Amino acid sequence: MRRSSFSLWGLLEVAAVIGCLATVTGFLGRCWWIFELTCHFRLHLAGALGALAVIWAMKRRWRMVALCSAGAAVNTVLVLVLLWPADQSAPPGGQRLRLAAINVHTENERSDLVLEFLRRADADVILLMEVNERWMNALAPLRTNYPQVIAESREDNFGIALFSRLPLTNQAVVECGQAEVPSVVATITVGGQNVFLLGTHPLPPGSAENARLRNEQFREIAARIRRCGMPAIVLGDLNATAGSPYFNELVRDSGLHNTSQGRGLFGSWPASLPCARIGLDHCLVSASIFVIAKQLGPRVGSDHLPVLVEVQIPSPRQSEAEPGTNWNAIDRTGPGSDPPIPAGTSWRTAGGAAENDHDVSSQ
Repeated sequence: MRRSSFSLWGLLEVAAVIGCLATVTGFLGRCWWIFELTCHFRLHLAGALGALAVIWAMKRRWRMVALCSAGAAVNTVLVLVLLWPADQSAPPGGQRLRLAAINVHTENERSDLVLEFLRRADADVILLMEVNERWMNALAPLRTNYPQVIAESREDNFGIALFSRLPLTNQAVVECGQAEVPSVVATITVGGQNVFLLGTHPLPPGSAENARLRNEQFREIAARIRRCGMPAIVLGDLNATAGSPYFNELVRDSGLHNTSQGRGLFGSWPASLPCARIGLDHCLVSASIFVIAKQLGPRVGSDHLPVLVEVQIPSPRQSEAEPGTNWNAIDRTGPGSDPPIPAGTSWRTAGGAAENDHDVSSQ
């Protein structure tokens, strides 16, 4: 019995040390990609270290209590920073826009659950990630209410599709950085105001190279937002939480705001493990766009939960004060530029060939 008891307390000591080390390495994400992984679990570390502090207090191991309490306090403060209310007031006028984003998971066969959620959500714009040809066929019913479509279906978990019931212009499938994964960009007109919309799904940082490519994609996205000269929205599974230094660099350099700020942590992955979820799915908006509400949807067979965001787009007169150079990130010419595309549907297959391209601007 003594040996078993000693082993248990020994394991708890190891757990306490690991938790405190993870707390420290979470601040060193720029030093090593593995260290960055620990910054995504601040809430979990706060809870685990807090529970260990209570256990050690019952055992009267005061040094362990102090160690665990300090680690729990640091992580708790970082979580509270994310929950601190955003300083934003609703502008007079403007029009509401509802956006839905789902990483459907390529192998997920429950397209019925996805379609039912989207029917109930009644979003104006829908971003779907990890779509392949099978998913695009299953999503065909959406085209009745969402005639504007930009998509590239792929079999490697990086297909992407944007469905809109509102008019789109300058829509295109683009690559941000050198990861060779598609993003979608478009200008959407809401109540007479043009809004630059970018949907993206970077590589997960499962290796040093993938982490580098994801971070490079973040920098390219920030550059596009700075150039767009209009209110902007970035939507997608960014494979980073709000605790990541590279996510915060994206927010800072783009000038966008995290719609989760002051509203919750919105743990969207993994859907099957509620206690282990972290927030990978995001919506970032310009300062002039007022965030009305944000919520997670139910499980739809994917390893991610849906995200639903409702915002208020400023009127054209209000947005005149929006900072930025007065030219569009995707409406420019020169080396490396993305040529403007007429209004309508753009659907690319994994091979890159366009199919089903037609003008639906009159719909």
